[in-house]
Order: sequence, then structure tokens, then C-alpha cells
Amino acid sequence: MSSGCALLQADSHMKRLGEAMYFTGIVETEKEARGPIVVVLYKLDNPPEPVFLDVVPRTRGVYHLAAPPGRYGILAFEDVNRDLAYEAGEPASLYEGTALPLTAVDEPPTAATGLGRIRIASKPPDVALPAIFGDAYAALARRRNEEFGAPALIDEGRFAPGRVREGMFQPLRFLEEGRAGLFLLEPFDPKRVPVIFVHGIGGSPRDWEYVIEHLDRTRFQPWVFFYPSGVSIGLSTLLLNNAVDELHYRYAFPTSIVVAHSMGGVVARGTLNVIQREGRTPPVHHVVTISTPWEGHAAARWADIGPTRVPGSWLDMAPDSPYLRELAVVPRPADIRYTLFFGYSGRSRFVSGNNDGVVSMQSMLGGGMQSRADFVYGFDEDHSSILQSKELVDMLVQRMRQELERLPRR
Repeated sequence: MSSGCALLQADSHMKRLGEAMYFTGIVETEKEARGPIVVVLYKLDNPPEPVFLDVVPRTRGVYHLAAPPGRYGILAFEDVNRDLAYEAGEPASLYEGTALPLTAVDEPPTAATGLGRIRIASKPPDVALPAIFGDAYAALARRRNEEFGAPALIDEGRFAPGRVREGMFQPLRFLEEGRAGLFLLEPFDPKRVPVIFVHGIGGSPRDWEYVIEHLDRTRFQPWVFFYPSGVSIGLSTLLLNNAVDELHYRYAFPTSIVVAHSMGGVVARGTLNVIQREGRTPPVHHVVTISTPWEGHAAARWADIGPTRVPGSWLDMAPDSPYLRELAVVPRPADIRYTLFFGYSGRSRFVSGNNDGVVSMQSMLGGGMQSRADFVYGFDEDHSSILQSKELVDMLVQRMRQELERLPRR
């Protein structure tokens, strides 16, 4: 009975998530921006209530906003004093926006299908702005700062198994309570290269504990991305995209390394696609994926035939899913190097052919990724043990140093 209640509760959460609304488009200032552009989604209630904010740290960029079903307005302003709050005299613009289904994160809209465009005049607005900058807005701004770049410990409660389950089966609550983010395990150091660790489905930053313990901390600094792995992969890529963009603006780090396990590799690749699609240059020079199922998982083929909804990410991991089909269409940036690691010691009878106990070798080496990689190496490990392998850590550190040495001296 307990399991049945959990499934029904998860089904309810997935339904709410599936009904969520998505707003996106281009926002720009009339003149060179003196600070980031803040875009706020607010409910058209009395009084109006802010529910989501995005930050575009440039004169022109793409905003992404999402919320439960409702009636919304959008307010964008040039944050001249860089405090995320609107001050009288700062240029601003009101916009209605076009509500899209959340699935639109995988299919970027056009002007004809819902891509919005907000232009902020250089003078202050001549209309009354909604009264949204109270305690609720302050909480939103505070939560954003906590999600992007907040300090964390690898063994703290926010990464506990209970939070992981919530991210899988109650992802909307996970997001609403501000649990997702890109966290720093130590204060930012401009002299060391950030290494962004991305876990897989049902995982957490704790999966990387052994690897991080053996990281060369004189040259690298660990950052960990924590996301609700039950949401669609497309939504996870936007979360990572926004986090990297925010921290790149805040710290101006010249480059970084991404290390991803299992489905995290698909999230990382999708994030690079988003960055390129928006016309930006990824602040990354090296991507390492470990045991990533590039061709999906056969068991996910039957995910949508049961009586309850399943995590959106699992639907995306079905072989030949629309998401996986489109993933490799965007060419990898020529200046980003790619390392592909995989394990081969699995003996699962539920995975066809040679496998690592969870993912088939065909999937880990497929999707054209093996031929596109600059370095490929296999380990006598299964899907989980590979992250506790000394051989993998030694090879990973070696590859990170090699690719760092290829960069021009700063």
C-alpha cells in the first residue's frame, strides 16, 4: 500500500509538471546594457505575485521562464546596480508573452510559434509597473543566489537519498523548494579551473565523492550540479545552462571542464547545444563523459505504457526518442575536446550484449560519439564501481592535465 501511494503521489506530481507553462524569447536593451537584464514572470493576481526570474547577463540574450498553469505577465528591466531588484529610474519593459507547453524546451519556438521578443528602451518606463518587488520577490532573488554558486559540502543533507528520490518522483516540489543548483565545494579561486560534475538519473553530487577526493586541488576546483533527474532532459539542460551562464558572468572564469556520469553526459551535451543555439561561446574546453547511454536504454521503450506517469527523463532515454535523435545533430564545437570513458564488467541478463550491468556497450559507444571523441578508454568496472575506480581517477586526472596543457598560456 505504501508503494502504491508513492506511485500515485508521483503520478500527481508528474501531471502537474506536464501542465506547466513555458515562456521564452529574446530580450535586449536599446543601448549597451550597464548591468544584467532581469526577466520576471508574475501572476496577474491582485496583488500580483512574482513566481520566477531569469537573468540574462548581456545586452541581448534568451530568457527562459516556467510556472504552473495560470495567467502571467512578464517584466524585464536593466539591473544597473546589479542587485537583482528594480530601482526607480532603471529602464524596464512590460510584456505579455506567449504561453507554451513545457515540451517546447526541446523544440525552440520561432516568431510564428511563440518566441517572444522584449526590447527595453533606454529611458525609464512611462507606465506604472506592477507592485511585485516585495518580500516574495526578495525571496526569489535570494533563492537564485543560493542555487547558483552557493557553498556546499559533499556529505550535507541537501544531497541525501531522500532528496534524490524527491528529485526523481516529486521533481516539481524539488524545483519549487529551490533544491537544484550548481554548488561550490570551496570558495571560488580565479587561479584554478572549475570542474563541473554532473550526476546521472537517480544520482547526486555524493556519487563524485571518491573522484573529488583525488582531484588535483592545486589546479582544479570542484563544482557540483544537483538537479531533479525525474524532469525531462531538456529542462535539466536549461537548469545547467542558466547556472553556468550566471557563474560565468559573476566570476568571468576563462574556461572549465565538465565531467558527467551516465545520463549526466546527455545533459551536458544538451547544454552545449543550448549554448550554441543561443549564439554564445561555451566557457568549456574539455568534456569527459563516463558510461553515458548515447543510444538510450532498451527498458525505457515501455516506460509510457503503465497506468501511472513515469519520469520525463526516462521517456527521453528510450532508444530513438526525439530527444536522443536531435542530440547529435548539432556539431560539437571545434575547440572543445571530448573524452569518452566506459566500463565493460557488467553481466546483466536484462541488458543485451556486452554491458556494464546497466547500460549496453552499444549504447555507450554509439550515437556517433565514439568516432567524435578525441580519447576513448574502457575500464573493467560496472556502472557504479567505475566512479570508485583508482584507475579511472588516475586516467581522468591525466586527461584533464593533458587538455589543460593544450590551452594557450594565460
